[in-house]
Amino acid sequence: MRVSVVIPTYKRPKELERAVNSVLNNGYEDVEVLIGYDGEKYGEFKDERVKTFLFKHTGNPSFIRNRLVELASGELITFLDDDDEYLPGKIGRQVRSIGDFDAVFCNILVYNIKIGKYVGPAYKKVELKFENFLYIHKKFGVLVHVNAWMMRKEFFLRIGGFDERLDFGEDWEFGVRVFKNGRVKFDNFLGAVHYMYRTDGLNVNVRNPEKFLKAERIISEGLSGLERIRFLNYVYGVAGYKLAKIKKKKEAILYSLRGLFPFPNTFALRGIIRALIR
Repeated sequence: MRVSVVIPTYKRPKELERAVNSVLNNGYEDVEVLIGYDGEKYGEFKDERVKTFLFKHTGNPSFIRNRLVELASGELITFLDDDDEYLPGKIGRQVRSIGDFDAVFCNILVYNIKIGKYVGPAYKKVELKFENFLYIHKKFGVLVHVNAWMMRKEFFLRIGGFDERLDFGEDWEFGVRVFKNGRVKFDNFLGAVHYMYRTDGLNVNVRNPEKFLKAERIISEGLSGLERIRFLNYVYGVAGYKLAKIKKKKEAILYSLRGLFPFPNTFALRGIIRALIR
């Protein structure tokens, strides 16, 4: 089966070359690489398997990924950030692994740029329960990195692709919908390297609680009743705890208090305690 690898990119020529080469040298021949440039084209790829597209600058990887999937000729789709890379054999193993499933994801090897070394696999233990995809900060929570996925193009289009309202947290929101609407498999092997803590690029965590909360509000649209209330309650607790960690005392207390009602959660309590003792 043909596999289409989707790569959005923004001002990372060296990293992009590494990412593309990791696909072309992955050991799977029936592959195409679709590169989406966000406002500026750079680099040159002579391999006929590489196709490049220039889009108006949006700063939104969800928009570019969706457009590239629409242009893809493969039955199967994978994704790759421009500053990360696939490990050898990733594509072929997932093609063999997907079987009758709609989507399969693998483990990710994490490289911490701040300390300059590999820190191990992203997922120590995975339980394929919907609540673990929803509550990613809890003990068995799973935030599937975009590099880990392989899925059927038909399934991607059927669930609506990435939500283009989001330029932060889109991986989480997408993963929740994938798991809620499809048959998902976890194949526990290291398929890609994620270079953590980069400070440039198309999508950067600016520690803005409103960006964090926006993603969760959109996720909550697919929930109902008590499930939605519990989820938003959890979200505010996590936001308060994260704000306390970066010493934003006033905001931490505000969000933590919102996370205490109507269902108290440990994140909210820890956020208040941390904010008050610092």
